[in-house]
Amino acid sequence: MKSQGLEKQETFVLKALTHKQLAQMYGVSWLTFQKWIKKVEQEVGRKTGHFYHIHQVKKIIQLFGLPKQLVISTDDVETIFKN
Repeated sequence: MKSQGLEKQETFVLKALTHKQLAQMYGVSWLTFQKWIKKVEQEVGRKTGHFYHIHQVKKIIQLFGLPKQLVISTDDVETIFKN
């Protein structure tokens, strides 16, 4: 018997992420995330290959906020939001 209404939770690890992974974290389509990122590209910078580097992912989280489905420790939040 399966549990209903329970979502699988994963612990967030700050690492290089793809556009698709970031869109999934924020619960939006690839196209929607593309529109969001274009507006802040000056601050975030362009991705290298398929990935946004750690400092870019950190900046994206600072700009867009923490994704709702993200499980993250207090220490990690402090690390992300330190300038």
